[in-house]
Amino acid sequence: MKKTRILIIVSLFLLSIQTGSGIQIENPSEFWMGIYMNGIKVGYSHSQETIIKKEGKKLIEAFNQSRMKVSRFGGNPVEIISIQESLTDLKKKPLEVLLKTRMSEIETVIKAEITPEKVIFKLAGEVVKELLYDKEFYLEVPLENIIRGGDFKPGNILNYKILDPIAYSFSDCRVEILGEEETLILGERLKLWHLKSELKSIIPIEVEEWINEEGDIYKSITRSGFFNTVSIRMSQEKAQEPSEENFDIAFSSIIKSNVLFDNPQKVRKMKFKLSGVSAERIKGFPWGDGSQKLIKAEGDSFLIRTYSRIFNEKEACVFPLKREELQAALKPTVFCQADAPEIVEAANDIIGTERNSWRAAKKIAEWVDKNMTPNYDVGFASAKEIFNNRKGDCSEYTVLFISLCRAVGIPARASVGIMYGGGLFAYHMWPEVYVGEWVSLDAKWLAVDKASGEYYTDATHLKFGHSNLDENMFKEMITSISEIIGKLKIEILDYSER
Repeated sequence: MKKTRILIIVSLFLLSIQTGSGIQIENPSEFWMGIYMNGIKVGYSHSQETIIKKEGKKLIEAFNQSRMKVSRFGGNPVEIISIQESLTDLKKKPLEVLLKTRMSEIETVIKAEITPEKVIFKLAGEVVKELLYDKEFYLEVPLENIIRGGDFKPGNILNYKILDPIAYSFSDCRVEILGEEETLILGERLKLWHLKSELKSIIPIEVEEWINEEGDIYKSITRSGFFNTVSIRMSQEKAQEPSEENFDIAFSSIIKSNVLFDNPQKVRKMKFKLSGVSAERIKGFPWGDGSQKLIKAEGDSFLIRTYSRIFNEKEACVFPLKREELQAALKPTVFCQADAPEIVEAANDIIGTERNSWRAAKKIAEWVDKNMTPNYDVGFASAKEIFNNRKGDCSEYTVLFISLCRAVGIPARASVGIMYGGGLFAYHMWPEVYVGEWVSLDAKWLAVDKASGEYYTDATHLKFGHSNLDENMFKEMITSISEIIGKLKIEILDYSER
């Protein structure tokens, strides 16, 4: 089971490994697959395995690459390039792993160094976690081992531990051999084995695959709470053929609203009825800051109130803040380079001599709102890239705002959830700042209370979770929307602009 299809689901990270001198290559094998979403070809993947000799030992060096183009809200397609290489022994026991993906101008790199006792995870070269292990694990389901071991029989169920570098952990994987069947692949009928796998990763992932007796994959269908992809084996020329259609990933996950608003930023209070999501997941939403409240459960649905909070700047604390419990929301990260000279200089220029945390945060929000240009063609970018380009969507507004706040000692973090716009609810990210308490301040959608003159975040925002935009960012974001995206149903019961 090639790792590429799973990594596409979880933001397309891939493995890469450096090989030393004195290596001999034997019998490389490779194949290409076209990748489809909702019947639209969005890209391709390329996989290659080579037997090498390194320090007198035979090892498997595997290379996987995927290139996909998807757009958001009608913008130009964003290219997502993922490269994976791995080094294992002949029984597929992992030896070295590196995953990397590129969207926009930034490349994210996660490395797992595997010793006999533990896995050392690194992000951008920095150690983020060490994970002890005492049981066998793999990077992917070891199809060759199943075939060689005689377990390739209808009805067989096998269980494996799979290394999940994005979650810095191991995931349980259940594989069921469904049997042999005739399958139509690009107009040709082939007799293939049908397998079904369930991976309990950050989000549950289900994969169906059709393979031959040598373990070569001809077709795979990957299903998750995010979206579904279909990969089909084909020639290199056909796989790299550009598509005449464009897949919009944002429109595939939107939630239609039963109420239309001319100006949603005026909505100050709203009552929702949510359904389609488990009670456990709903109860896991952030409920502690006064911006949203779980009223009650009614069968399989839940009544929720959201509020626009008006914070009084006289109650704000003085910054810079150095409290231990706020350090995760203050430190620079690989995405929020709050210590970059240009960001530190800009942040200090923006706030001047101001030391009231709420007034300073508002100045930063105004600067971001004024200097940023909305653009859906940018992938998830770092603060330095955003600062230079001054364009992007909600994630870019949020990352830049948070970095500028942290640069001067104001704790800031990201909220992950949904908000209303254009007749629908779309998945959204916006900032929160700590000014004596946590308060939302959406720099992309600033709204002003006429009575007090204070900024507020409108009540169409509903939070699923938070992220400090650090090494756990992708895990936090995926966890926040897992089991929600594509399933959540919303009915607005009432609202108020007061």
